[in-house]
Amino acid sequence: MSEEILLSLDDGVALITFNRASHMNTLSSGMIEELGAAYRQCDEDDAVRAVVVAGSGDSFCAGADLSDGTAFGDIEIEGFSSCPLSFQAYQVRKPVIAACNGHAIGAGLGIATQCDFRVLADESKYGFVQVRRGVVADFGSHYLLPRIVGLETALEMLTLGRRYTGKEMVGLNYTRRVYPAASVLSEALALAREFANACSPRVMAESKRLVWAALDQSREAAQARETTVLTSNMGSPDAIEGGMAYFERRAPQWRASVSENVPVEHQLHPEKQHED
Repeated sequence: MSEEILLSLDDGVALITFNRASHMNTLSSGMIEELGAAYRQCDEDDAVRAVVVAGSGDSFCAGADLSDGTAFGDIEIEGFSSCPLSFQAYQVRKPVIAACNGHAIGAGLGIATQCDFRVLADESKYGFVQVRRGVVADFGSHYLLPRIVGLETALEMLTLGRRYTGKEMVGLNYTRRVYPAASVLSEALALAREFANACSPRVMAESKRLVWAALDQSREAAQARETTVLTSNMGSPDAIEGGMAYFERRAPQWRASVSENVPVEHQLHPEKQHED
């Protein structure tokens, strides 16, 4: 990682930090490249059980760096994707939490939308403002946002381009977790530590994959896949250990690992089908 993206690990929780506080953590091309690499590293490392993404200073990410008049320098249309990360948050086989400790605007809110959970600051501003800059939103927001907030609310957010406070984002069903800005990171880390310390890494990965895959599946297909995963869990060492740990009132010692027990599925764009 460069100085623009920091990655640290503590007791099973990886912390990815946008480190351009003097620029409100606006996205440079280097940050985009390294955020994808950080996600991939967190996915592959069994020592990582949960991931938190946060911004340094007073902002989470205020969008693309427009200081030179362009979003990402000279863009070549051929091969360009609105999901520019080489590895997306929803591909990571661990829970990914966006700790939006400050403003998340445009692409910054797109990054948060890709995450599994979002913790917002009640006094900060959040919005897909791209429509007021002459372009559509990116990071798969048109696919993801309606599934989070519903169709009408997503249309309002994406076509009107307003900015909302964290408290207003609760009313829009974008998040369930809003705190004063100073508490956002600590609350996100506390949630991540609960995942890391209490839950089976294998089952978390499988549950996350089942939920994301079900977005594009029929009920029958989703239930069939759920059944397949459940039967592979039943009688496994982790299933036995989980029951014994609960009975003995102690912390479980999980044996299964994500890297060995949950195969990688290369899903790069949310608009593609998740079917097996």
